Amino acid sequence: MIEINNLTYQYQVDAAKVLDNVSLSFKSGDWVSIIGHNGSGKSTLVKIMMGILEDYEGEILINGNKLTKENIANYREKFAIVFQNPDNQFVGATVEDDVAFGLENQGVAREEMVEKTEAALTAVNMLSYRRHAPARLSGGQKQRVAIAGALAMAPDVLILDEATSMLDPEGRKDILNILEDIHRERQTTLIYITHDLSEIEKSDYAVIMKDGEVLNRGSIEHIFSDTDTLIKSRLVLPYQMQISRALLKGEYVTHGELVEKL
Repeated sequence: MIEINNLTYQYQVDAAKVLDNVSLSFKSGDWVSIIGHNGSGKSTLVKIMMGILEDYEGEILINGNKLTKENIANYREKFAIVFQNPDNQFVGATVEDDVAFGLENQGVAREEMVEKTEAALTAVNMLSYRRHAPARLSGGQKQRVAIAGALAMAPDVLILDEATSMLDPEGRKDILNILEDIHRERQTTLIYITHDLSEIEKSDYAVIMKDGEVLNRGSIEHIFSDTDTLIKSRLVLPYQMQISRALLKGEYVTHGELVEKL
């Protein structure tokens, strides 16, 4: 669905490259996690895909068609993004007003708008909060509303850029469970940006980035079995991986499998 070839980007001509000859591909319906420490280039990558940043070297193909300044507006409608701080995305006085905002801008008929807004809020378990002001919600609830606003637009690709980094562990688990349901039921392509390895286990595919380069890519089993690269990337290994590395020769295991082996 998305093919990135030799993508290179720097914010200033004489500055270091934020992305250095990056090539990746994303299949339709996959959940892809892009993992890296701060400054690895992962957020810059998705901003280029969204058309937020321009003047890059290389090319991006969407369904075989090259992304250009002339056609970016058409393809941008196929993408939706949820950022780290949901407060920066709220524009409506109530939850349902906020979720309906994008649909209203597209001129969607009111009856259809109400239907899509309710469906999106139901998907994130926030329909009962439809009349609430976003500012009065908890951090996890705000992020759910931000995701609902993106879902209402029925995007082909949903990008989450460090969307759980401001939440407590329970809030992160809640959001990840919601994303799993969305991915399974809607077959939406998910691109999940994070620096937390414990959040990628539900992914189909993962990419490790460091200093603007791709260090590794592949299935979750492949990524977790190469602990040397993870450590080189300055990523903190999940607790079960630390135990496995110490006692089981670094073999990749889930929480349940680790309990059984111990």
